[in-house]
Amino acid sequence: MRVITAKDVLGRITVAELVPVMEAAMKDISAGEALHPPRFVVPINEAGRMGMMYGALHNPPLHGAKVLSLYPDAPRHGLSSHQGFVLLFESEHGRPVAAIEADALTALRTAAVSMLATRRLGRADPRIFTICGAGEQAEYHLRGALECFDPSEIRIWARRPEAARDFAARFPDAPVPVRVCTSLVEAITGADVITTATAARSAFLAGADLEPGQHLNLVGASLADMREVDDTAVARMLMFTDSLDSSSRESGEIMEARAAGAIGAAYQVTELGAVLAGAATGRTSATQITGYKSHGLIVQDLAAAWHIAQTLA
Repeated sequence: MRVITAKDVLGRITVAELVPVMEAAMKDISAGEALHPPRFVVPINEAGRMGMMYGALHNPPLHGAKVLSLYPDAPRHGLSSHQGFVLLFESEHGRPVAAIEADALTALRTAAVSMLATRRLGRADPRIFTICGAGEQAEYHLRGALECFDPSEIRIWARRPEAARDFAARFPDAPVPVRVCTSLVEAITGADVITTATAARSAFLAGADLEPGQHLNLVGASLADMREVDDTAVARMLMFTDSLDSSSRESGEIMEARAAGAIGAAYQVTELGAVLAGAATGRTSATQITGYKSHGLIVQDLAAAWHIAQTLA
């Protein structure tokens, strides 16, 4: 069994190359060809939690688990907010294949699925990308936008303006302007794609400020007690997700909007994999506001881990 570190992965695996890998995995999830039971999240202390995910993928036949320390403030100490390993096994004989450090893998596969959602659910030829957040996920979503699209501008907003400035400064050679916005409204006005990649516990993005035709990737709040957008935003969106099962338990935005009466029983949430497979409808007009609610699934980790293990062999 190989041990693959984040250092082994960084600079050698791109967001763009994982997009087709994630497309196949998402289709398998919606077709029932993958196993992803509910994750376990255990509070450790005020600083963080321990998470465990496990599951299996039929094509290729793989199974495994992901064990993490989830510490939102760890980046302030030079660490990832997702520290741990993905343990990968081949399912024909049960042989362990690799233990892959989880931080880089998680950032890459999450951004790859967001790029896939943007490509399928956003308007054609998005030009202005706004990223809310300045951490690891923000970085890889920025890289993904540059690798997968032809943006004219990338805007950065963070709750701490100094963090946004430090983040933008890491991309002096970007082929397009990377502009820091101190106002969130300024950051999202006129944007084609908005990605929220924060550690927010409560909503900071107001649905009243959204514009027709925008696409949102809701990435940062992956547990039921977290959210990034308000009830109005949820109500205005045509909503998609990676897993309806996960969304029913873990989508703080959708669950709280439903509890508040902002959305009713007829509010539809659709799996991205079903759209990719042609079994469900995505965006149908240029004026719809679409949202992709990311929870992060073990199947995505296993597919990315297999690609990484094969590529770096």
